[in-house]
Amino acid sequence: MALAPEPDQRGRILDAALRLMGSGGAHAMSMRRLAAECGLNVATLYHYFPSKADLLREVIAHQSYEDLLAQTPPVDPSLPPRERLAALLEWIWREMATQDDMWRVLLGESLHADPAALSSAAELSALFESALHRWMRDLFTGEVLVEAEVLARVLRGTIYGFFIENLPLPYGDRMRFLSKRAREVATVLLPA
Repeated sequence: MALAPEPDQRGRILDAALRLMGSGGAHAMSMRRLAAECGLNVATLYHYFPSKADLLREVIAHQSYEDLLAQTPPVDPSLPPRERLAALLEWIWREMATQDDMWRVLLGESLHADPAALSSAAELSALFESALHRWMRDLFTGEVLVEAEVLARVLRGTIYGFFIENLPLPYGDRMRFLSKRAREVATVLLPA
């Protein structure tokens, strides 16, 4: 009699696949290596995911950012505007850094023009820009800012650019660098 699969087995497979894809890219990860990592046979993987492309789509879909983007960032609204913006940027970069493997997968597979990665990256960018717009509106009520929608679009590109540029650095070095960049961005966007 066959044993029933663990209820969380699918999630364990997706988490292991994300780690492996994040370290070497989806193209370099074999189903055999993933099976070994999970302590399963390859046939079991194909039971859950008929192809590597299906696995990649599910790895990306498994990550949900709606809850994070729906929350209000823990930024003190009584801070001066520049400090408030710098605190928001630092919080965003810390949250992004908790998902390094996903960023590597999305970037790598988007560069390989994988349709699932391109679609997921575009969807995530739209959700992120919408959240930025809302955060800017809520955190800077009453301050004279450029149009919040335009500012959100500019910030999105700036946030991605600095984050991706520093993704190879160790976490501590990256956060120190990004903290400096947060203050510089705030100074440029909110001149005295």
